[in-house]
Amino acid sequence: MQVVIDTNIIVSAYLSGKSKCRVFMDRVYAGEYDVVVSKTIMSEYERVLDYSKFGFEDSTKSFIIEWFKDNAIMVEINENEIVPEMEEMDITDKPFYLLAKATKSLLVTGNIRHYPVEEWRTMLWELI
Repeated sequence: MQVVIDTNIIVSAYLSGKSKCRVFMDRVYAGEYDVVVSKTIMSEYERVLDYSKFGFEDSTKSFIIEWFKDNAIMVEINENEIVPEMEEMDITDKPFYLLAKATKSLLVTGNIRHYPVEEWRTMLWELI
């Protein structure tokens, strides 16, 4: 199964112990899913993991980023594309939505309210 992983899943996996998110990420690291990323998404992962409020150790941040760089499928799409269902969407959620839609991947998120569920219900997987 091909997936795009919202940043909140990665953060929650490391802040919540043996949560659904951590179990999912352990499966990701074990190679159970084909993960798709873009440069924009990788930049967001790096930026958010570096927030001091989360208190991630450098080794944890390095592991996560290096795993994605070494194992995820890097895809570039037109992130300036405007689709009607994105009008109300937060700008930081758009790259995840567009990448999942373009690659026909499952978008794994902790909050489906951030995405246009009505049109795309089958591509969203809410873990939290």
